[in-house]
Amino acid sequence: MACYRWAGRSAVECAVILAVIEGTMKQFLTFLAVGSFFSTVEEFLTVVVLRHDVPSYVFTLLILFPVFLTFVYFSSRLLDRLHAEEPARELTHYFTYGWVGLMIEWFAIGLSPWSNPEANPFLMLVFQLGMFSFWASVAFAPRLFTSSRDLSCKMSRSILKFYIPYFLLVCLIGLAVPPRPPEKRFWIIIPLVLLGYLTLNVFFLRYFRAVFALREKALDKSPGESV
Repeated sequence: MACYRWAGRSAVECAVILAVIEGTMKQFLTFLAVGSFFSTVEEFLTVVVLRHDVPSYVFTLLILFPVFLTFVYFSSRLLDRLHAEEPARELTHYFTYGWVGLMIEWFAIGLSPWSNPEANPFLMLVFQLGMFSFWASVAFAPRLFTSSRDLSCKMSRSILKFYIPYFLLVCLIGLAVPPRPPEKRFWIIIPLVLLGYLTLNVFFLRYFRAVFALREKALDKSPGESV
């Protein structure tokens, strides 16, 4: 009853507002869950398996990535307003938050390109691209999975068909490798993790191409419909 009297709104208006709030919260929590799913596998392998640092893993799982994903979820609403067309919005989202994540790696974690001047330039480039792909995936996959569009749902299923078996295999391999010497585990797990997130770019590229194709198809139909 108190809800009905809120700001003088009727019962119907109040019910609509509550439904919108409930839908937004459900979408937000789903966004967090999907993003955490795409981040926790990498963190488990690199933090728990390689470094045996469970507290840091818990910190990333419960604080770091939920905070990052909350920022992504709400700031993307503002970011979408910069472009009227969907292809531009999708690309902007992917590259913006991939870059934000890379800046976290550089300036908060210390994994910048200049952090190891003696590193092989090619390997450093692959490593940086892999980190960018990781953060871009963590931010962009929830956008796909929370969309009700047929194209997004289809691409989400394709991603899961690759991601789940691949990283289950990587986890099994990582746990099977003897912890001593640690360098052996490192040079097996890290390349496999990088390969997994770099491969996700293939799915995202297919999605972007499909979004642009739909836009072109819509533009081609518009003149005919107006005649």
